[in-house]
Amino acid sequence: MYYTRLVLRLCAIVPVKNLARGKSRLATLLSVEKRINLSIAMLRDVLGCLCSSPCIDSVIIVGSDPIVKDIAGEFNAMFVEDAYEQGVNSAVALADDIARRYDASVVLPHDIPLISELDVLMLYTSMLKHERCVVITPSSRLDGTNILLRRPPDVIKTHYDEDSYILHLNEALSSDVRLKILLSSRLMFDVDEPDDIYALMSSNHECNAKRYLMSIL
Repeated sequence: MYYTRLVLRLCAIVPVKNLARGKSRLATLLSVEKRINLSIAMLRDVLGCLCSSPCIDSVIIVGSDPIVKDIAGEFNAMFVEDAYEQGVNSAVALADDIARRYDASVVLPHDIPLISELDVLMLYTSMLKHERCVVITPSSRLDGTNILLRRPPDVIKTHYDEDSYILHLNEALSSDVRLKILLSSRLMFDVDEPDDIYALMSSNHECNAKRYLMSIL
């Protein structure tokens, strides 16, 4: 695959909630142990893509779980301890101190297993022409923010946990930045509801998460 010559340093921030408490909306279909294993599989999918992409200079994982810390080490990603787990905004703020060393940062969840190198390349190239810009990819339900790229990393505040897509749009529109909306079906797809599991299993995309689900369901 052809990549443009890299001229900017982009870091990725991946907040990961405590595995045992995550994905509670899947409880009707999966036990706690299976939800943990699914989260691990999705995290490996995301890190495998990010850490192999020449567009990403560094990956920062924010979490409190020892398993997540070990996985970060496997991928040579930085791990930032989130001892109090006060939400995604707080987790991202912990990583922002490191992210300020880079030209831009991109915040991604760990539950978008369809992410590809092409998606990362599109994110990288989308920010090249604008010194102050925000690139947003919403969730498929248009209520959350699956991708938030900021150049520079502190150009706007984060507004996760409550209708974050609209809040991030409004924050960007009220700031002196170039706003871009990147609509990628792979980046918009996250695994939150039982229907998402069946959609992933029936997809043509091969990933750790799909293989795990096929092995248990």
